[in-house]
Amino acid sequence: MRVEAPMHIQTETIDSPSGPMGIYLVRPDGDGPFPVVVSFHHGPGLDDGAKDTMARIAQWGYYVISHDRYHRDADWYVMGERTDEEVQKMFGLITNTSEDMVGEDLGAVLDWLATDPTASDGPMGCVGYCIGARSALVTIAEHGERFRVGVGLHPSFCTTDAPDSPHLGVPSYTGSLYIGFGSEDQMQPASANGALIEFTNALDKGEAEIHDGANHGFGVYGGGYHEAAADRSYERIKAMLDHELG
Repeated sequence: MRVEAPMHIQTETIDSPSGPMGIYLVRPDGDGPFPVVVSFHHGPGLDDGAKDTMARIAQWGYYVISHDRYHRDADWYVMGERTDEEVQKMFGLITNTSEDMVGEDLGAVLDWLATDPTASDGPMGCVGYCIGARSALVTIAEHGERFRVGVGLHPSFCTTDAPDSPHLGVPSYTGSLYIGFGSEDQMQPASANGALIEFTNALDKGEAEIHDGANHGFGVYGGGYHEAAADRSYERIKAMLDHELG
């Protein structure tokens, strides 16, 4: 783990409407209660880089929790070597997991959090990476009074022609929202998300940025990580979390 501060790390299996579901949390040592940040992991799963990224936020004094997005099809799937077969498998899992399913999972996570005295029952934040950014936008649209910070880094499938496209919920959000793109991202380029960028920057507490030289995955430790883009993004994320949840 890249964070040197003492951290409490916990993995559990909890009940959800669709069956047993894994959760992973990292928070500072101590009794808390600590403000909660829900982390929606990226397409390749909750790999070591994603876990270290959760710890990066937790070290600021937050209780960061993620659930196994693909638990209906696999137990804690993590993408292996980037072969055509692995990429196909990952996209199959993404396609098979609807936002309604993720919302159902989130309800189970919130119910479980209510039983943990180290988790604050106050306002929360949510951070999503890649496909997880889509879930973060859906979450702030549906639970905006509870989730006062929303974050999407290198977002995927957030601006579509569908009547329920996640970007359409942004204008009504009253919390703090940060969206970050990489200028070199060809998988989900900023140019395909013009409406999301426009809507975010129109908010009183919204900010969308395009980071020069960064590619898809710049905000998660691993092969796509871009230090300058990540540092800038997490600087803004920390400021928003401290303002809304601190």
